Amino acid sequence: MQTREQSVLRGSVWLMGSALLAKMLGAVFRIPLTALLGGTGMGYYSCAYGLFLPVFALSVTGMNTAVAALTAGAHAKGNRADAARIAASARKMFGLGGAAGSLLLFLSADALCGTLLQNSRAALAVKLFSPAVCICCVNAVLRGLHEGCRRMTPTAVSQVTEGIGRVVFGLLLCRLVFVFPEPVLRLLPRGTSLTEAAAAAAIFGVTLSTLLGTLTLLCFDTKRRADPVPQYPADPEADRRIRRALLQVLLPVAAASLVTNLTTLIDLAAGLRVLSAAMLRDPLRFGLPASLSAEAASEAANFSYGAYSGLAVTVFNLVPSVTNMLGKGVLPAFAGSYARGDRAAMRRQAETVLRRTAFLAVPAGLSVSALSEPILRLLFAARGAEITAAAAPLRWLGIAVLFAAPAYPLFSMLQAAGFAGDTVTVMLCGAGVKLLGNLLLIPRMGLSGAALSTLLCYLLILLLAWRCFTRRTETALPLLRCFLRPGACGLLCACTARYFCGALSAAYPDRRFLPVLAAAAAGGSLYLLSFLLTLSPAGRKDLRNFEES
Repeated sequence: MQTREQSVLRGSVWLMGSALLAKMLGAVFRIPLTALLGGTGMGYYSCAYGLFLPVFALSVTGMNTAVAALTAGAHAKGNRADAARIAASARKMFGLGGAAGSLLLFLSADALCGTLLQNSRAALAVKLFSPAVCICCVNAVLRGLHEGCRRMTPTAVSQVTEGIGRVVFGLLLCRLVFVFPEPVLRLLPRGTSLTEAAAAAAIFGVTLSTLLGTLTLLCFDTKRRADPVPQYPADPEADRRIRRALLQVLLPVAAASLVTNLTTLIDLAAGLRVLSAAMLRDPLRFGLPASLSAEAASEAANFSYGAYSGLAVTVFNLVPSVTNMLGKGVLPAFAGSYARGDRAAMRRQAETVLRRTAFLAVPAGLSVSALSEPILRLLFAARGAEITAAAAPLRWLGIAVLFAAPAYPLFSMLQAAGFAGDTVTVMLCGAGVKLLGNLLLIPRMGLSGAALSTLLCYLLILLLAWRCFTRRTETALPLLRCFLRPGACGLLCACTARYFCGALSAAYPDRRFLPVLAAAAAGGSLYLLSFLLTLSPAGRKDLRNFEES
């Protein structure tokens, strides 16, 4: 039993470490990619990637979980023949489904981009991304089979190789389009612009990275082919039973994962469409010529959305992606405490993870809001027009970090307690606020309205998640108290950072790095000092526990 627990712990560490590294590689990829493509190219790229999100939720999350759960159950019963039947059924079922999905996405790319998104120039990127649907389905099945056998290393390694492949292939292919434009454009449909080709090349690099991740899994699979595969007789009824069981696990998990991506889909579908209509109706408000055609309005909206998604949203996602690891870390311990009915331990664990999340997220979010433009100039120096478009939305998104970061640990604890359905309900309510906010605020505020609607969405999500958590687990959780001290110290940090950045920018106007880095150091130092000075004895004890953990 002790050996088994160590194996599970080692696998969890592998997965968390690889997920964190994959997030870092994603940021490394998006920042130079935005510098290459600019707002217009990132608009095309974001449209293609946004259309892929529902498929990603279905395949990577849903299929992976379904295959892993059934495989683990078969091995727990010692039924290797049933495990082999599950593997065969899953490969056939999801492989054919993935191939059909790739073909459907390829054939409908023009209609989806032209009608749904009103961004027909993104169709080429969508077509080159369509093979990733089939590849990701195969990838999810292979990961599920390994994880069901309690082998987490293949999944972890494939995540890292996929992240490295995205950086190498995506940036290299995008750069090659700009270096050799004429040969590339001759291979593409007539009328394709250089920016369209570059965005499509970058998204094709992402497709190749998913193939690299799948090949990595196949290499692990090849090493184990020496093991004899159990033979089992043909049994159509058993195959149907397995397919039904796979779907019963897949559908609710995929629905929950899809709902968590709704904010991005709403920005992509409704936000881009509303912004284009608002620009066409009142172009002067957005600084555009009075005689603006529908095509020009669509291009302007695509540029603004590309700047928003490529610059502002990339910076916004950095903090929640790190604090999300805290929620994953507390999940096993909280599940055990809930199973024992130990409310004191549940309250202690929940409050601890929220305090840690607030400690990291509050100063980071407020500082991003205070230094939105300097941070963007530091990361995307060559993109002046995109920075101008993205700076104001990032101010709102920086504040939204305060609500988005703690929502994920609450979701993890709700799922650990067996109330995953509540997270879907909460996210649907948040998505409704996001959609309504986009419809009402974007015509008045442009993409700052999209960012403000994201803030309101996550504020509602946090409050509803906190209410569901306290009601379902019957555990009092002082949400305000967890954020009071980090909030006060975080405001001091943000004000200090803004003052230092402004003073140093005036003194050294030609330096990009010095003002932002010095401001971050000054604000962070003052934050830590003020936080430590205001700690109570109980808080100092919690800090020691935090350091030990």
